[in-house]
Amino acid sequence: MIDLKSDTVTKPSKGMMEAIFNAEVGDDVYKEDPTVNELERRVAEMFGMDDALFFPTGSMANQAAIKMHTQPGEQLICDKYAHVYNYEGGGVSFNSGVSCKLLDGDRGMITAAQVEEAINPPDFYHSPLTTLVCVENTTNKGGGACYSMQTFKEIKAVCEKHGLGFHLDGARLWNAMVATNQNPKDY
Repeated sequence: MIDLKSDTVTKPSKGMMEAIFNAEVGDDVYKEDPTVNELERRVAEMFGMDDALFFPTGSMANQAAIKMHTQPGEQLICDKYAHVYNYEGGGVSFNSGVSCKLLDGDRGMITAAQVEEAINPPDFYHSPLTTLVCVENTTNKGGGACYSMQTFKEIKAVCEKHGLGFHLDGARLWNAMVATNQNPKDY
């Protein structure tokens, strides 16, 4: 039986377990773990970046990104079904002191027009300052829907126009790239 209720249900195959058991390891804090170093190098190369940073979980990566892009009291924009809002234990508010403005997208996907409309006026001190937009590809609660690269470019343009950060929760990014035949370097 194939169980798709969660991306954490899958158990490693015998071959995967052997690879894990036989992996060369070291202290990652001092960049002495050759397996992590190689993973980071390969992913950075794949996406056309200078560097990559390994996170054991998608939630950990999301929370670190939100913390880096925001200050306490600010607000991020995301879909009402976003993983960062629904499934990360309130981390947005606990870890970063940030609130979420939730948008009603299509299957978990929002548009540039929705983002533009949701930005709080920066000079209106009664509302939190909007500083970040979070999207998810593929969408979890949206049934695995995939954003088009064009929509990402449109949202990014809105973010650049308003000086907002733009974060992609890419927990299922590999699935999206396969389903849409997208190139990692386009990200």
